Amino acid sequence: MTKQPPKLRKKSESPIKIGQGIRFVRVAANLKQGEMAKILDVSQNYLSMLEHDKAEPSLSLLKKISDEFHVPISFLLVEGTVDFSSDKPEVDTIYKQLHSLITQLQQSRINESPHARKQQV
Repeated sequence: MTKQPPKLRKKSESPIKIGQGIRFVRVAANLKQGEMAKILDVSQNYLSMLEHDKAEPSLSLLKKISDEFHVPISFLLVEGTVDFSSDKPEVDTIYKQLHSLITQLQQSRINESPHARKQQV
């Protein structure tokens, strides 16, 4: 009996939505995709694929985003994956407040980075 090669499986969708975290950083820095891609030394097309979770970034690219925009890698990994909701209204309220505070903190850090473009009023 000949041994059959293993069947190839489609790559399953990753439960971690890193793209949302990367997009959050770009938008918070008030940058266009092309501008952020240049800072990260990647193509705009690749950055778009990352933001839409069609590609997964390397650890070194996550580190570069973290370093350049003053956000922890953990934020990039968690931003799109944590479900801030609960069946209990009081817990749901606390989750939403926590998420809002984390978002504000990260926006402040990003705005302090040398790459953030100041929004014009």
